[in-house]
Amino acid sequence: MEQEHDTVVTVAAGRLQGVERDGVTSWLGVPYAAPPLGPRRFRAPAPVERWDGVRPAVRPAGAALQAPGLGGGKGLGPSVGEDCLYVNVHAPAGAPHDGRPRPVLVWLHGGAFTGGSGALYRGAPLAAQGDLVVVTVNYRLGVFGFVDLASAVDADVPSVLGLRDQVAALRWVQENVGAFGGDPGQVVVAGESAGSISVALLMTAPSTAGLFRGAVMQSGSHSLIHGDEARQEVARAYARRLGLGRGDGDRLWQLTPQELLAAQQAVDAEFPGTLPAAPWFDGDLVPGSLEEARRSTRPEVALLAGHNRDEISFFQTSRHDILPTTRPALVARLQAALGWEEAQRLLAHYPDSAAGTRALGTDLTFAGPTRHFAERHAGAGGATWSYRFDAAVPLLGATHAADLPYLWDWGGLPGLVLRGRRTPQRQALAGRMRQRWLAFARHLDPGPDWPALTLPERRTLVLDPAGDHVEDDPGAERRRAWAGRDVMPRP
Repeated sequence: MEQEHDTVVTVAAGRLQGVERDGVTSWLGVPYAAPPLGPRRFRAPAPVERWDGVRPAVRPAGAALQAPGLGGGKGLGPSVGEDCLYVNVHAPAGAPHDGRPRPVLVWLHGGAFTGGSGALYRGAPLAAQGDLVVVTVNYRLGVFGFVDLASAVDADVPSVLGLRDQVAALRWVQENVGAFGGDPGQVVVAGESAGSISVALLMTAPSTAGLFRGAVMQSGSHSLIHGDEARQEVARAYARRLGLGRGDGDRLWQLTPQELLAAQQAVDAEFPGTLPAAPWFDGDLVPGSLEEARRSTRPEVALLAGHNRDEISFFQTSRHDILPTTRPALVARLQAALGWEEAQRLLAHYPDSAAGTRALGTDLTFAGPTRHFAERHAGAGGATWSYRFDAAVPLLGATHAADLPYLWDWGGLPGLVLRGRRTPQRQALAGRMRQRWLAFARHLDPGPDWPALTLPERRTLVLDPAGDHVEDDPGAERRRAWAGRDVMPRP
């Protein structure tokens, strides 16, 4: 049942009217930056302009413009478009007025940097269960947020705009979350897939120091972004598709959103096995190289990080060819990065079979880089907890994104495909997972039965419907073969 009393709060830009339902008040479609429209397209996020009166915040606002695909579909919000810089805030009813500041969980959605929306993640149940404030974030996607157009057409476009949006959202949280009953000194930032990669990059950005005290990385680290070669080749491909020469930077603001999105879809087809839009190491917001990023640790931030056991199966069955998934493609990627001899030594640990290829693709793309990030963080003295998610479904196993229905209680077709039937065991796993994540958000510690990651023991919690358990250094032989190396995508 909805109510509309005692749900008005005041943020820096004005007053907001939320809606109360089932013991939680939600403020939906709240702007954290000015709409990036017209001359603000391809500009860094600008402050929100003040409004008069009380602004309704009772339904999600528009999601970032995107093609149907990995993160798209129902639930994105009422529309998709360039006007997308909004957050959704959920807090226990009465939290803004009871004088008891609560921890804050900020969620960055996944979707391969080209799809998704904060509205896909219902924060109200977590806010109620954990007695905290949950904020889900929209940010610019694809060609609008993650293509280095400046390098291809001499345009005055800041780097990695989508990541800059995320930083702006975190700053907005610092300045405004107190109005919703949140404590700006107790912020944890979390994300999955592209959201996890974003969290890893934010951990290396000097400008985010002090914006969060904890971080959650679910399946992804900062090796799954564009290196210099991919960044430049992809940007040049956009310029060709858009008919832009080196001196045509000003024309970027004259193109229609549909023209830009069509170019993105064409570039996607032109570079199989590579994301058509992704962050890169710019040497400004984030470090200038993977090597520099690997040296940029932030041990004062507590970290919870892990991966799913069979990540790559999701992409082996997807029509979107954005990652190497076949044995030949994986071998080629390794040989290009490591050389033939070293690649052969690594490949010897992965049988030339369906299971071996699944393990190789998973370790290359998500499991290895996320694990390496966690180990570097623990090695630098940061409090770290590591997990592996093993809840499998037929054909796909414990695939990429299979953890999301457990944490966010997804139903419908996504929940059925990724989680399977709601058996008592799977329901119990969902309950345990939410309790652990909420404990981390509240206390920077997921609980006494989950030991912290230390070296060389590498104790890891395995999340399994049959019962969670701790393993020492799971997959140790394969881990040693990688020797901490991360392989970046190539065009």
